[in-house]
Order: sequence, then C-alpha cells, then structure tokens
Amino acid sequence: MRILKTVCLAAVLSVSFSIAHAGPREDAEYIVSQTVTKSLFEAALQAQRPLIIPAMQQGLANKGIVFSDIEGFADIFMEEFIDEFTELMQRDTVALQLEMFSPDELRDIAAFYQTPSGQALIQNTGPLMQAGAQMGQVAGMEAGQNANGRIAKRLEEEGINLQNDSGFTQRLIDALRGM
Repeated sequence: MRILKTVCLAAVLSVSFSIAHAGPREDAEYIVSQTVTKSLFEAALQAQRPLIIPAMQQGLANKGIVFSDIEGFADIFMEEFIDEFTELMQRDTVALQLEMFSPDELRDIAAFYQTPSGQALIQNTGPLMQAGAQMGQVAGMEAGQNANGRIAKRLEEEGINLQNDSGFTQRLIDALRGM
C-alpha cells in the first residue's frame, strides 16, 4: 500500500513539475486544448439538435425557404460550422482564462487535467453534457408544468394584468390551470 502511495505521489509531482515551468499563456492554452474541443462542441450540438433544427427551419421559412430534408441541411451546416467555431472559441477562451485565473490557478488547473482524474473528467464531459441536456429537457417540462398553477395564483392574487384586455388575463389563468 505504501509503495502505491509513493508511486501515485511521484506521478502527481512529476506531472505538476512538468508544467510548472510553463507560463500562464501556455497553461491556459493547454487547458483549452483539453476542454474546448471539437468533440465537445459536436456533443453539445448533438444534445441541442432538437432545439437547433426547428429554430433553423423557422428562420429559413421566414425567408421563404422550406426544406423537405432539414436534417440533411443541418448536417451540412454543422460540418461546415464546427471547425471555425472551435478555433474561435479556443482563441477567446484562452484570453478569458488569462483574465479570470491567476498564474498559480492556471498552473493548478493544467496540472489537474494532466492527472488520470482530470483526463477522466475530460473524456466524460461530452456524455455528461448530453445526459444533462436530456435531463434538463425533462426537468424543464416538469418544472414548467408545475409552475403553471403558481403563475395563475400569482396573477390572480397580485391582480397582474398582462394586456389592456382584462379578459386576456382571465383566459390565461384558465389556460394555465388547465395545463
């Protein structure tokens, strides 16, 4: 057991020492190279696809462009979009990290991402994001439905009138209670 602890400590120290000589910019660039990646953005776009495609479809329909295969167009758009988006986000994220973190914090964060635990976090960020988006959709629907009664009660109790037409507010209250 003691040997295992010694080996682990040596590994952590060697990782920390290997980046200790890097400057803040190099640390920020390393962090970004690990955390602001094309694969992460692809996972985010995939998780948000059910929201992106209807918005894209609506925006194009407003310009008189209606697709029989919006999914195919979305695939082409994403393929053309993702590389430049990733490059721009990496550039801007390096600058942001240099503003937000001290040199010591950048060094510590970079050291963490070089550990097995840091790499495990990086590897699982995409799947965690996708699962979180799905959980967020379900939780959002539930919380939205549960809020309806509270909103109706507030509109009544506080006498909130959202339109010049007082009948509108009552119709809204009735609709919220019926949901």
